Amino acid sequence: MSSKQFSTVVKFEFVRQIKKPSFWISILLMPAFIIGMFLISMLASSSKDAGPAQIDENTKIVISDESGILPSDSPFLTKEDKEQGIEMVKNGDADLYFYIPSDFEETKKVELYHISEELDIFNTDGSVIKAILNQTVSSHFDDLDIIALTGNFDVVDNKLTSTGENANAVGKIVVPLVFLVIFFLFIVLFGSRFLMTVVEEKENRISEMILTSVSAKHLIVGKIIAMMLLGIIQMLTFILPLVVAVFIYRDNPMVSGILSTVEINPVSIIENVILFVISVALVIGLCTYIGAITPTAKEASQFIGPIIIGLVFPLYFMSFFMAAEPNFLVQFLTYFPFSAPIALMLRTAFGTLSTPEFIIGCVEIAILAYGIIWITIRTFQKNAINFGIVKPKLLKRK
Repeated sequence: MSSKQFSTVVKFEFVRQIKKPSFWISILLMPAFIIGMFLISMLASSSKDAGPAQIDENTKIVISDESGILPSDSPFLTKEDKEQGIEMVKNGDADLYFYIPSDFEETKKVELYHISEELDIFNTDGSVIKAILNQTVSSHFDDLDIIALTGNFDVVDNKLTSTGENANAVGKIVVPLVFLVIFFLFIVLFGSRFLMTVVEEKENRISEMILTSVSAKHLIVGKIIAMMLLGIIQMLTFILPLVVAVFIYRDNPMVSGILSTVEINPVSIIENVILFVISVALVIGLCTYIGAITPTAKEASQFIGPIIIGLVFPLYFMSFFMAAEPNFLVQFLTYFPFSAPIALMLRTAFGTLSTPEFIIGCVEIAILAYGIIWITIRTFQKNAINFGIVKPKLLKRK
Protein backbone atom coordinates (compact mmCIF):
# COMPACT_ATOMS: atom_id res chain seq x y z
CA MET A 1 0.00 0.00 0.00
CA SER A 2 2.78 2.39 0.91
CA SER A 3 4.60 1.85 -2.41
CA LYS A 4 1.35 2.50 -4.25
CA GLN A 5 0.86 5.75 -2.33
CA PHE A 6 4.41 6.81 -3.17
CA SER A 7 3.96 6.12 -6.88
CA THR A 8 0.58 7.86 -6.90
CA VAL A 9 1.97 11.04 -5.34
CA VAL A 10 5.05 11.02 -7.57
CA LYS A 11 3.00 10.55 -10.74
CA PHE A 12 0.42 13.14 -9.73
CA GLU A 13 3.00 15.79 -8.79
CA PHE A 14 5.19 15.13 -11.83
CA VAL A 15 2.33 15.32 -14.32
CA ARG A 16 0.83 18.38 -12.63
CA GLN A 17 4.06 20.35 -12.72
CA ILE A 18 5.06 19.31 -16.23
CA LYS A 19 1.71 20.50 -17.60
CA LYS A 20 2.28 24.03 -16.33
CA PRO A 21 3.44 26.51 -18.99
CA SER A 22 5.56 28.24 -16.35
CA PHE A 23 7.64 25.08 -15.96
CA TRP A 24 8.61 25.00 -19.63
CA ILE A 25 9.12 28.76 -19.73
CA SER A 26 11.54 28.57 -16.81
CA ILE A 27 13.33 25.65 -18.47
CA LEU A 28 13.69 27.18 -21.93
CA LEU A 29 14.19 30.82 -20.98
CA MET A 30 17.80 30.56 -19.84
CA PRO A 31 19.03 28.38 -22.76
CA ALA A 32 17.23 30.72 -25.17
CA PHE A 33 18.91 33.70 -23.52
CA ILE A 34 22.35 32.05 -23.78
CA ILE A 35 21.81 31.12 -27.44
CA GLY A 36 20.56 34.65 -28.16
CA MET A 37 23.61 36.25 -26.58
CA PHE A 38 25.85 33.84 -28.51
CA LEU A 39 24.20 34.77 -31.82
CA ILE A 40 24.41 38.49 -31.04
CA SER A 41 28.11 38.19 -30.23
CA MET A 42 28.67 36.30 -33.49
CA LEU A 43 26.84 38.96 -35.49
CA ALA A 44 28.72 41.74 -33.72
CA SER A 45 32.08 40.10 -34.32
CA SER A 46 31.25 39.41 -37.97
CA SER A 47 30.12 42.99 -38.55
CA LYS A 48 33.22 44.24 -36.81
CA ASP A 49 35.44 42.03 -38.96
CA ALA A 50 33.60 43.15 -42.08
CA GLY A 51 34.54 46.81 -41.45
CA PRO A 52 38.16 46.80 -42.61
CA ALA A 53 37.20 44.80 -45.71
CA GLN A 54 35.32 47.87 -46.97
CA ILE A 55 38.65 49.70 -47.43
CA ASP A 56 39.49 48.95 -51.04
CA GLU A 57 42.18 50.14 -53.41
CA ASN A 58 40.18 53.26 -54.32
CA THR A 59 40.24 54.54 -50.73
CA LYS A 60 42.49 57.61 -50.47
CA ILE A 61 44.69 57.32 -47.39
CA VAL A 62 46.92 60.17 -46.25
CA ILE A 63 49.25 60.11 -43.24
CA SER A 64 51.13 62.92 -41.52
CA ASP A 65 53.98 61.40 -39.48
CA GLU A 66 55.78 63.69 -37.04
CA SER A 67 57.23 60.75 -35.09
CA GLY A 68 59.32 59.45 -37.97
CA ILE A 69 58.09 55.86 -37.64
CA LEU A 70 57.21 55.60 -41.35
CA PRO A 71 59.95 55.48 -44.00
CA SER A 72 60.26 58.49 -46.30
CA ASP A 73 59.22 56.43 -49.33
CA SER A 74 55.86 55.38 -47.86
CA PRO A 75 53.11 55.87 -50.50
CA PHE A 76 50.70 57.25 -47.88
CA LEU A 77 53.07 59.81 -46.35
CA THR A 78 52.43 63.53 -46.94
CA LYS A 79 54.41 66.62 -46.02
CA GLU A 80 51.21 68.49 -45.18
CA ASP A 81 50.66 69.39 -41.52
CA LYS A 82 47.65 68.41 -39.42
CA GLU A 83 45.44 71.38 -40.39
CA GLN A 84 46.11 70.88 -44.08
CA GLY A 85 45.45 67.17 -43.79
CA ILE A 86 42.05 67.85 -42.22
CA GLU A 87 41.28 70.25 -45.08
CA MET A 88 42.10 67.47 -47.55
CA VAL A 89 39.39 65.33 -45.91
CA LYS A 90 36.88 68.18 -46.03
CA ASN A 91 37.64 68.85 -49.68
CA GLY A 92 37.40 65.20 -50.66
CA ASP A 93 41.06 64.85 -51.52
CA ALA A 94 41.44 62.17 -48.81
CA ASP A 95 39.04 59.55 -47.47
CA LEU A 96 41.09 58.71 -44.37
CA TYR A 97 43.61 61.06 -42.81
CA PHE A 98 45.87 59.79 -40.01
CA TYR A 99 47.97 62.09 -37.86
CA ILE A 100 50.87 60.51 -35.94
CA PRO A 101 52.10 63.05 -33.35
CA SER A 102 55.72 63.53 -32.38
CA ASP A 103 55.09 62.11 -28.91
CA PHE A 104 53.59 58.90 -30.31
CA GLU A 105 56.00 56.78 -28.24
CA GLU A 106 54.61 58.22 -25.00
CA THR A 107 50.92 58.71 -25.85
CA LYS A 108 50.56 55.69 -28.14
CA LYS A 109 47.68 57.47 -29.89
CA VAL A 110 47.01 58.19 -33.56
CA GLU A 111 44.30 60.65 -34.66
CA LEU A 112 41.92 59.67 -37.47
CA TYR A 113 39.84 62.09 -39.51
CA HIS A 114 37.22 61.02 -42.05
CA ILE A 115 33.74 61.97 -43.20
CA SER A 116 30.93 60.05 -41.51
CA GLU A 117 27.32 60.99 -42.20
CA GLU A 118 25.86 57.92 -40.45
CA LEU A 119 25.70 56.93 -36.80
CA ASP A 120 29.10 55.25 -36.56
CA ILE A 121 29.81 53.92 -33.07
CA PHE A 122 32.62 51.48 -33.81
CA ASN A 123 35.91 52.70 -35.24
CA THR A 124 36.57 50.03 -37.84
CA ASP A 125 38.86 52.23 -39.96
CA GLY A 126 41.39 52.44 -37.13
CA SER A 127 42.71 49.01 -38.08
CA VAL A 128 44.05 50.49 -41.35
CA ILE A 129 46.84 52.46 -39.69
CA LYS A 130 47.67 49.48 -37.47
CA ALA A 131 48.07 47.28 -40.55
CA ILE A 132 50.23 49.90 -42.30
CA LEU A 133 52.53 50.39 -39.30
CA ASN A 134 52.75 46.64 -38.70
CA GLN A 135 53.72 45.98 -42.31
CA THR A 136 56.24 48.84 -42.30
CA VAL A 137 58.00 47.85 -39.10
CA SER A 138 57.97 44.11 -39.83
CA SER A 139 59.88 44.70 -43.07
CA HIS A 140 62.96 45.62 -40.99
CA PHE A 141 63.02 42.36 -39.03
CA ASP A 142 63.11 38.66 -39.74
CA ASP A 143 60.39 36.23 -38.66
CA LEU A 144 61.98 35.40 -35.31
CA ASP A 145 62.36 39.09 -34.40
CA ILE A 146 58.72 39.76 -35.27
CA ILE A 147 57.54 36.88 -33.07
CA ALA A 148 59.65 38.15 -30.17
CA LEU A 149 58.55 41.79 -30.57
CA THR A 150 54.84 41.17 -31.01
CA GLY A 151 54.61 38.46 -28.37
CA ASN A 152 52.51 36.46 -30.81
CA PHE A 153 53.35 33.11 -29.26
CA ASP A 154 51.89 30.79 -26.62
CA VAL A 155 53.47 29.72 -23.37
CA VAL A 156 52.87 26.06 -22.57
CA ASP A 157 52.65 25.90 -18.78
CA ASN A 158 53.77 22.51 -17.48
CA LYS A 159 53.04 22.34 -13.75
CA LEU A 160 54.73 19.49 -11.91
CA THR A 161 54.02 17.82 -8.60
CA SER A 162 56.68 17.29 -5.93
CA THR A 163 57.30 13.83 -7.42
CA GLY A 164 57.92 15.28 -10.88
CA GLU A 165 54.60 14.25 -12.44
CA ASN A 166 52.33 16.53 -14.46
CA ALA A 167 50.02 18.28 -11.98
CA ASN A 168 47.35 18.93 -14.67
CA ALA A 169 45.61 21.57 -12.53
CA VAL A 170 43.19 22.57 -15.29
CA GLY A 171 42.19 19.02 -16.15
CA LYS A 172 41.47 18.10 -12.53
CA ILE A 173 39.28 21.13 -11.91
CA VAL A 174 36.87 20.65 -14.83
CA VAL A 175 34.72 17.77 -13.53
CA PRO A 176 34.22 19.19 -9.99
CA LEU A 177 33.37 22.62 -11.39
CA VAL A 178 30.78 21.07 -13.71
CA PHE A 179 29.01 19.61 -10.67
CA LEU A 180 29.32 22.95 -8.88
CA VAL A 181 27.73 24.85 -11.79
CA ILE A 182 24.89 22.32 -12.04
CA PHE A 183 24.24 22.57 -8.29
CA PHE A 184 24.27 26.37 -8.44
CA LEU A 185 21.77 26.40 -11.30
CA PHE A 186 19.65 23.88 -9.44
CA ILE A 187 19.26 25.97 -6.29
CA VAL A 188 18.80 29.24 -8.16
CA LEU A 189 16.29 28.04 -10.75
CA PHE A 190 14.56 25.21 -8.90
CA GLY A 191 14.71 26.11 -5.21
CA SER A 192 11.61 28.28 -5.24
CA ARG A 193 9.65 25.56 -7.04
CA PHE A 194 10.31 23.13 -4.20
CA LEU A 195 9.18 25.75 -1.73
CA MET A 196 5.98 26.62 -3.59
CA THR A 197 4.87 23.06 -4.30
CA VAL A 198 4.31 22.46 -0.58
CA VAL A 199 2.77 25.77 0.41
CA GLU A 200 0.38 26.06 -2.54
CA GLU A 201 -1.71 23.12 -1.35
CA LYS A 202 -2.05 24.67 2.08
CA GLU A 203 -3.00 27.98 0.52
CA ASN A 204 -5.59 26.33 -1.73
CA ARG A 205 -6.89 24.35 1.26
CA ILE A 206 -6.57 20.98 -0.43
CA SER A 207 -3.88 19.54 1.85
CA GLU A 208 -6.47 18.51 4.44
CA MET A 209 -8.30 16.48 1.78
CA ILE A 210 -5.09 14.88 0.50
CA LEU A 211 -4.05 13.78 3.98
CA THR A 212 -7.28 11.81 4.36
CA SER A 213 -6.00 9.28 1.80
CA VAL A 214 -2.21 9.81 1.86
CA SER A 215 0.04 10.16 4.90
CA ALA A 216 2.21 13.24 5.36
CA LYS A 217 5.32 11.10 4.93
CA HIS A 218 4.19 9.70 1.59
CA LEU A 219 3.04 13.13 0.43
CA ILE A 220 6.28 14.98 1.25
CA VAL A 221 8.64 12.24 0.08
CA GLY A 222 6.57 11.72 -3.08
CA LYS A 223 6.75 15.43 -3.84
CA ILE A 224 10.49 15.40 -3.28
CA ILE A 225 10.98 12.51 -5.71
CA ALA A 226 8.75 14.12 -8.33
CA MET A 227 10.51 17.47 -8.05
CA MET A 228 13.90 15.79 -8.30
CA LEU A 229 12.81 14.16 -11.56
CA LEU A 230 11.69 17.55 -12.83
CA GLY A 231 15.02 19.00 -11.72
CA ILE A 232 16.85 16.37 -13.75
CA ILE A 233 14.84 17.37 -16.81
CA GLN A 234 15.69 21.02 -16.27
CA MET A 235 19.38 20.31 -15.78
CA LEU A 236 19.45 18.28 -18.99
CA THR A 237 18.20 21.33 -20.90
CA PHE A 238 21.41 23.09 -19.85
CA ILE A 239 23.82 20.20 -20.20
CA LEU A 240 22.74 18.81 -23.59
CA PRO A 241 23.17 22.12 -25.51
CA LEU A 242 26.63 22.51 -23.98
CA VAL A 243 27.56 18.96 -24.98
CA VAL A 244 26.32 19.61 -28.52
CA ALA A 245 28.26 22.90 -28.67
CA VAL A 246 31.44 21.21 -27.45
CA PHE A 247 30.99 18.46 -30.06
CA ILE A 248 30.47 20.99 -32.86
CA TYR A 249 33.47 23.11 -31.85
CA ARG A 250 35.68 20.19 -30.81
CA ASP A 251 38.28 21.24 -33.40
CA ASN A 252 38.50 24.75 -31.96
CA PRO A 253 41.98 25.20 -30.40
CA MET A 254 40.59 26.43 -27.08
CA VAL A 255 37.95 23.67 -26.83
CA SER A 256 40.30 20.91 -27.96
CA GLY A 257 42.95 22.18 -25.56
CA ILE A 258 40.58 21.95 -22.59
CA LEU A 259 39.22 18.56 -23.67
CA SER A 260 42.72 17.15 -24.01
CA THR A 261 43.54 18.11 -20.41
CA VAL A 262 40.31 16.90 -18.77
CA GLU A 263 41.13 14.21 -16.24
CA ILE A 264 38.45 11.54 -15.86
CA ASN A 265 39.02 10.06 -12.42
CA PRO A 266 36.33 7.51 -11.42
CA VAL A 267 36.95 8.08 -7.72
CA SER A 268 36.61 11.84 -8.11
CA ILE A 269 33.41 11.44 -10.13
CA ILE A 270 31.86 9.15 -7.50
CA GLU A 271 32.80 11.60 -4.74
CA ASN A 272 31.27 14.53 -6.62
CA VAL A 273 28.09 12.56 -7.36
CA ILE A 274 27.68 11.68 -3.67
CA LEU A 275 28.32 15.28 -2.62
CA PHE A 276 25.90 16.58 -5.25
CA VAL A 277 23.07 14.20 -4.25
CA ILE A 278 23.23 14.91 -0.52
CA SER A 279 23.59 18.65 -1.21
CA VAL A 280 20.46 18.59 -3.34
CA ALA A 281 18.69 16.69 -0.54
CA LEU A 282 19.70 19.47 1.87
CA VAL A 283 18.30 22.16 -0.44
CA ILE A 284 15.09 20.19 -0.89
CA GLY A 285 14.75 19.78 2.87
CA LEU A 286 15.24 23.49 3.51
CA CYS A 287 12.76 24.56 0.84
CA THR A 288 10.07 22.04 1.79
CA TYR A 289 10.45 22.96 5.47
CA ILE A 290 9.86 26.65 4.69
CA GLY A 291 6.83 25.62 2.65
CA ALA A 292 5.54 23.56 5.58
CA ILE A 293 5.72 26.38 8.15
CA THR A 294 4.48 29.29 6.02
CA PRO A 295 0.78 29.82 5.27
CA THR A 296 0.98 31.53 1.86
CA ALA A 297 3.20 31.55 -1.20
CA LYS A 298 3.84 35.28 -0.73
CA GLU A 299 5.31 34.75 2.73
CA ALA A 300 7.23 31.67 1.62
CA SER A 301 8.91 33.55 -1.24
CA GLN A 302 10.54 35.89 1.27
CA PHE A 303 12.69 33.04 2.57
CA ILE A 304 14.16 31.80 -0.70
CA GLY A 305 16.58 34.74 -0.96
CA PRO A 306 18.30 34.14 2.40
CA ILE A 307 18.48 30.40 1.68
CA ILE A 308 20.24 30.96 -1.65
CA ILE A 309 22.61 33.57 -0.18
CA GLY A 310 23.57 31.20 2.64
CA LEU A 311 24.24 28.35 0.24
CA VAL A 312 26.32 30.36 -2.27
CA PHE A 313 28.14 32.41 0.39
CA PRO A 314 31.46 30.58 -0.19
CA LEU A 315 31.54 31.87 -3.77
CA TYR A 316 32.17 35.38 -2.42
CA PHE A 317 35.50 34.13 -1.06
CA MET A 318 36.64 32.19 -4.12
CA SER A 319 40.23 33.50 -3.86
CA PHE A 320 40.53 32.10 -0.32
CA PHE A 321 39.55 28.62 -1.53
CA MET A 322 42.25 28.72 -4.20
CA ALA A 323 45.01 29.01 -1.60
CA ALA A 324 47.08 25.89 -0.96
CA GLU A 325 46.60 26.15 2.81
CA PRO A 326 42.95 26.73 3.87
CA ASN A 327 42.60 29.53 6.42
CA PHE A 328 40.13 29.76 9.29
CA LEU A 329 37.33 31.20 7.13
CA VAL A 330 37.61 28.36 4.60
CA GLN A 331 37.57 25.79 7.39
CA PHE A 332 34.53 27.44 8.99
CA LEU A 333 32.57 27.53 5.71
CA THR A 334 33.54 23.91 5.06
CA TYR A 335 31.93 22.68 8.26
CA PHE A 336 29.12 25.22 8.62
CA PRO A 337 26.07 23.16 7.56
CA PHE A 338 24.44 25.57 5.12
CA SER A 339 27.63 26.68 3.35
CA ALA A 340 29.26 23.24 3.42
CA PRO A 341 27.96 21.95 0.03
CA ILE A 342 29.58 24.62 -2.17
CA ALA A 343 32.58 24.95 0.15
CA LEU A 344 33.30 21.23 -0.22
CA MET A 345 32.79 21.44 -3.99
CA LEU A 346 35.25 24.33 -4.27
CA ARG A 347 37.89 22.60 -2.16
CA THR A 348 37.41 19.38 -4.14
CA ALA A 349 37.93 21.32 -7.37
CA PHE A 350 41.08 23.10 -6.15
CA GLY A 351 42.51 19.97 -4.54
CA THR A 352 42.73 21.29 -0.98
CA LEU A 353 40.29 18.81 0.60
CA SER A 354 41.60 15.71 2.35
CA THR A 355 39.70 12.43 2.46
CA PRO A 356 38.80 12.70 6.19
CA GLU A 357 37.51 16.24 5.67
CA PHE A 358 35.42 15.09 2.72
CA ILE A 359 33.88 12.23 4.73
CA ILE A 360 33.13 14.45 7.73
CA GLY A 361 31.56 17.13 5.51
CA CYS A 362 29.39 14.65 3.60
CA VAL A 363 28.20 12.92 6.78
CA GLU A 364 27.31 16.30 8.28
CA ILE A 365 25.30 17.35 5.21
CA ALA A 366 23.54 13.97 4.99
CA ILE A 367 22.52 14.02 8.67
CA LEU A 368 21.29 17.59 8.42
CA ALA A 369 19.32 16.85 5.24
CA TYR A 370 17.69 13.78 6.78
CA GLY A 371 16.86 15.68 9.96
CA ILE A 372 15.30 18.61 8.11
CA ILE A 373 13.18 16.32 5.90
CA TRP A 374 12.04 14.36 8.98
CA ILE A 375 11.08 17.61 10.76
CA THR A 376 9.34 18.80 7.59
CA ILE A 377 7.15 15.69 7.51
CA ARG A 378 6.09 16.11 11.14
CA THR A 379 5.58 19.85 10.76
CA PHE A 380 3.49 19.47 7.63
CA GLN A 381 1.38 16.79 9.28
CA LYS A 382 0.60 19.06 12.23
CA ASN A 383 0.18 22.34 10.34
CA ALA A 384 -1.39 21.14 7.10
CA ILE A 385 -4.75 22.66 8.02
CA ASN A 386 -3.32 25.70 9.83
CA PHE A 387 -3.24 28.81 7.67
CA GLY A 388 -0.98 30.89 9.83
CA ILE A 389 2.46 30.42 11.34
CA VAL A 390 2.08 28.83 14.76
CA LYS A 391 3.77 30.98 17.39
CA PRO A 392 4.83 29.34 20.65
CA LYS A 393 3.12 30.57 23.79
CA LEU A 394 5.60 31.20 26.57
CA LEU A 395 3.04 32.08 29.25
CA LYS A 396 -0.33 30.52 29.84
CA ARG A 397 -3.32 32.74 30.30
CA LYS A 398 -5.07 32.48 33.61
